[in-house]
Amino acid sequence: MNDHLAPDVAALLERRQDVWLALSPLWLERDPREADYQHMAEVVEAQGIGFRELEQLYRLEMAPVLVREQVGMTPNFKGFDDSRLLSRLLQHTHRLSRGRRLFWLLFSGLATMPSRHRYGNLIEILYLRGNTPE
Repeated sequence: MNDHLAPDVAALLERRQDVWLALSPLWLERDPREADYQHMAEVVEAQGIGFRELEQLYRLEMAPVLVREQVGMTPNFKGFDDSRLLSRLLQHTHRLSRGRRLFWLLFSGLATMPSRHRYGNLIEILYLRGNTPE
């Protein structure tokens, strides 16, 4: 996928794609299974992402894109097309200027509302696995 991308965009994709794909089930119609949460925690730990960075990633990078995807879902929606999802997340995150970050910080409560309880479950699992906030 990243053969034709600019170096900074390719680096962003390389740095984020695993965690974006791992966390995307937070927005699915069904609640993630325990195995899904464990996979999310493993990816977050492997990436060395702390709680502050994870919150920013969740609120600013993922929620604005995935809440729009969620609104357009059919009632029995079971998953995302990974390539399409990565493309949208990459485009959104690459364009996050200071002004856009401030906008999404102001409106992130609305964008995260559908998945916040699931994100809270992930944070609890990370704590139980021995992670501590930075």
